Amino acid sequence: MSYSKHKFEGINFRLSGEGNEVVVFLHGFLGDLSVWDSFTSKLKNKYTILQIDLPGHGLSDTFGRVHSMPFMAKKIVALIDYLALIPVHLVGHSMGGYVALSIAEQHLNRIGSITLLNSNCNDDPPQKKGDRIRTIRLIELSPELFVNEAINNLFTLENFKKFTQEILQLKNAALKIADTGAAPALRGMAERKDMTLVLAELKIPILFLAGKHDNIIPINSVKNNAKKTGAQLHILEHTNHMAFLEEQHETLQALCSFWQKL
Repeated sequence: MSYSKHKFEGINFRLSGEGNEVVVFLHGFLGDLSVWDSFTSKLKNKYTILQIDLPGHGLSDTFGRVHSMPFMAKKIVALIDYLALIPVHLVGHSMGGYVALSIAEQHLNRIGSITLLNSNCNDDPPQKKGDRIRTIRLIELSPELFVNEAINNLFTLENFKKFTQEILQLKNAALKIADTGAAPALRGMAERKDMTLVLAELKIPILFLAGKHDNIIPINSVKNNAKKTGAQLHILEHTNHMAFLEEQHETLQALCSFWQKL
């Protein structure tokens, strides 16, 4: 995948569209801003769209040994302020959802709504924390093996067969990230705090968009957290962890319906 390089303080981004309302898309671990291109093409006539490469991903810089969620949130807020795009609707996929919650906790006045796409508000249990740190060693030993196994696990069997070319593109992009950006992000996710109470106290609309067959974010966990926090919940029936690709039309439709009712 190739796309234009436009940076602010080491963060690569793409700004498009012409609407009064602003949508900020935050990709997940090993992704980049290009995963949202198909969404942007369908939304840009109605919304202003900001696509961002999170630290260590895509064309953004790597800033150190750990990219914590608050650190990444601070970098994104600085960009939003620089572009004078307030308030914004945040859409965070997986790790991007963790960053979105940290943005809201620190800078709620800048946020109009949050959508957690294949994401959740819990911290990692001890075993998961350890798994993330052990994964860093696996990446050092064989980034190709890590990327191949990690991305294969994100799709239902049906969708794995259906999106062969798209999955290959995802893997090629992820391999570039694995060299420098993966380890800081893994450390940052391992140390993140539980955000359930924060989410429950936010006075903005919140939507969980969850994959029924998600291997990373169990659907029952999302259901419980939506109930605890009073957030809206939309379940994607044929999705594992990559809703933006596996059920692109349904995901986009759910987003538009959510924003239109605000």
